[in-house]
Amino acid sequence: MGLFDFIKKIPTVNELKGSFGEWLSKIFSKTIPGALVLHDVLIDGADGNTSQIDLIIIGGKGIYVVEVKMFTDAKIYGDCQKSKWYYYKFGKKYEIYSPIKQNKKHVEYLKTFLRDFGDIPFFSVVTMFCDDFKLSGNTDENTAICNSLYAMERALYKLSDKKPVVLDPEQKQRILEYIKANQYSGKDARTDHKQQVIAYKESLEEMSNKKICPYCKTDLVLREGKNGKFYGCKNFPKCRYTTKY
Repeated sequence: MGLFDFIKKIPTVNELKGSFGEWLSKIFSKTIPGALVLHDVLIDGADGNTSQIDLIIIGGKGIYVVEVKMFTDAKIYGDCQKSKWYYYKFGKKYEIYSPIKQNKKHVEYLKTFLRDFGDIPFFSVVTMFCDDFKLSGNTDENTAICNSLYAMERALYKLSDKKPVVLDPEQKQRILEYIKANQYSGKDARTDHKQQVIAYKESLEEMSNKKICPYCKTDLVLREGKNGKFYGCKNFPKCRYTTKY
């Protein structure tokens, strides 16, 4: 039985807005005793870009990096191993970048950002709010994906269950203060980050049009599948990026 078995009924948007702060305070005190929390954190990345993290939870057993996605009136379909996911809204199909891989990058950035604090365990949690959610494949042992607040609570517990305590209260506080002191703040920083994201998405699309994998930077090759021809990454199965023929 995996973490997907903990997925439960999705709350309405009004329920979410009304109970989110209260719920967070409740679960952190119960599920992660002594947790320190930061939200909407913008930090330097390892490659010169910035990374915007929805929620950072600093607990005794490690650091939880949480990505929250909300797709009102949409149905989400994805694969844990693939970079391209899809959502359907009002009869139209859209592509999105895998939230699992997006949050994995956030984790990598935060690890580099906090490298002076030693080898701290990191956990990745993606919480999706939508009308329907179907996911194939499996995540690694330090990653969970959920589609309700209740599933997120179980995932936070399950990820670090039976793992040792590695951070004492003083260490947690020092990490918190370091992030607060070194994060970016202000309107200009947020604007720059948004422009980076737009430019990055445009570069991915340009490479795909040139039949180059936007993630591996290698050639896309023509393949034959059960639904016809398509272009796939030369590094398959390590990379599962695909695009239309």
